[in-house]
Amino acid sequence: MLKGFISFFFSGFPKVFIQSAYRKLVFLGLRLSWPSQIKAISVANQRFQINDKLGFFWQYYEIYYKQFYRFNTASSSPVIIDCGANIGLSASWFLQNYPQATLICFEPDPIVFGKLSKNLSQQRSAKLVLRNEAVFTKEATMLFKSDGKDGGMLSNEASADVIEVKAIDFNSFLKGFEKIDMLKIDIEGAEKELVPHIASQLHKVENMFIEYHHHPIQTPFLADILKHLEQANFVYRIESVVKMQNPISNSRLINGYFMQANIFATKRR
Repeated sequence: MLKGFISFFFSGFPKVFIQSAYRKLVFLGLRLSWPSQIKAISVANQRFQINDKLGFFWQYYEIYYKQFYRFNTASSSPVIIDCGANIGLSASWFLQNYPQATLICFEPDPIVFGKLSKNLSQQRSAKLVLRNEAVFTKEATMLFKSDGKDGGMLSNEASADVIEVKAIDFNSFLKGFEKIDMLKIDIEGAEKELVPHIASQLHKVENMFIEYHHHPIQTPFLADILKHLEQANFVYRIESVVKMQNPISNSRLINGYFMQANIFATKRR
């Protein structure tokens, strides 16, 4: 991690002198790059139990520094649904920035969910709901490949690291809401089935974040996701997670994916 952090630091070195938020990011990177094992760390006025130093750094970079999940709303008590809440960094940011929000977090991995529950036990929101479930196209018990970090995913094959988790029919769940101010979907590839499944409910959603994961053995499905967003009157921006040299000829996978991209969507005004 240290080598990668040094490269990251020097790429944005001038920001250290002009951005306090970047200085906080640099100090966090230095702390996490220390070779000793770190099981907990304090950031943003809260202490987090962590499961992966590198993963935590990049989550902090996206959520707190880049402000990936900030959205505009006229509501004093917006409804936010966080699918793939991991250890709670996104949920903590939501509650700090939208303190009166109704926030519902889904995290299927029982190991990660334990850290999520402990990390968010410090929050005093009566409108916070934590669910140890996967969001999917049906009510079922599903196979789930757990890595104990942020890369767990639904699986079709049994192996030593595959467990059973409860999945809910997310379309049926969304029917219980009149309006959803923010819907975050980061579910390691299951968005391929989930987004078309909830297409009939997207008229209720004002803002969305979707992390797109294209496995190398899959047929690309980005166009299908964007089609459903367009039909629901969303406008969107797409950002690749990793910038690479020679993107046409480069066959290197990104975290095991051929393509990993962030989709930021908001309703057309």
